[in-house]
Amino acid sequence: MGFYVNRARFPASQPGTRALFFLAATLAAAQVCALPAVLEAPASNVLAEVRAQYAAVSNLTCTVRREVAAGKGGKGEMMSRVAWARGDRMNVQIVKPVQRRVVIDGVTVQIKEAADQAPAIYQVTNQTETQFANLRSVPGSPEEMLAPFAGMSAKDRPAKPPLARSVAFSSTETNGHIVVAATVSFDNLGRVARIDFFPDGPDDAEHPRSSAAFLGAFEARPGIWLFRRVETETFLSGRIIKTVSRFDKFEVNGSLPDSLFDPKSFF
Repeated sequence: MGFYVNRARFPASQPGTRALFFLAATLAAAQVCALPAVLEAPASNVLAEVRAQYAAVSNLTCTVRREVAAGKGGKGEMMSRVAWARGDRMNVQIVKPVQRRVVIDGVTVQIKEAADQAPAIYQVTNQTETQFANLRSVPGSPEEMLAPFAGMSAKDRPAKPPLARSVAFSSTETNGHIVVAATVSFDNLGRVARIDFFPDGPDDAEHPRSSAAFLGAFEARPGIWLFRRVETETFLSGRIIKTVSRFDKFEVNGSLPDSLFDPKSFF
């Protein structure tokens, strides 16, 4: 039984000792029973709670292996080494299917594919919303997939066990047409477990257009959960496109030299 106390150990002559013991027991029980903030926050604050989990990550390095299967033998594979840092900085060395280096220094995006060619140069400020989401999201986290939901309406919907919570996000145009609808589900530790996109709104819960499952969670730092495997399925033109992204060799908040994000060091 929970916090059992043998009264014989606390004689009446020491009432303070007994009181301190019960205070400690009460605090311990509160810590055990406390839910992660993302499971208790209002639906409208859930995204902010997820972002807060990753705010302590200043930089990260990892390897990424992505496999895509599109049915009827259509397959592809990409392998790369990624260095990421706050301030819109990234260094990606792609080794498969082609050799390519991408260096982003916070101002420019420089991409070099061939040794005898000058790098293509683009301004960071001219990137698309999707590219910004990739650039500003911690690799191996769900941040990138959650970015489009910022500012959307949010409401709780029944979670399917063993999931602990599901929150639906949607955005509509003035004519009422739903342009984005998705459900984000969390496990009992407050980690994003899956994301489902629905073509007909978040209430069409049985027919997702695409989905993502976050697997192989590990705590890189206290309260910072990263994922070693992300599996996505997309239904497109009668086909199912499956993608498996594997993240490995993580190093979080290491000592990364500024030269790693300086194009002059590579081009």
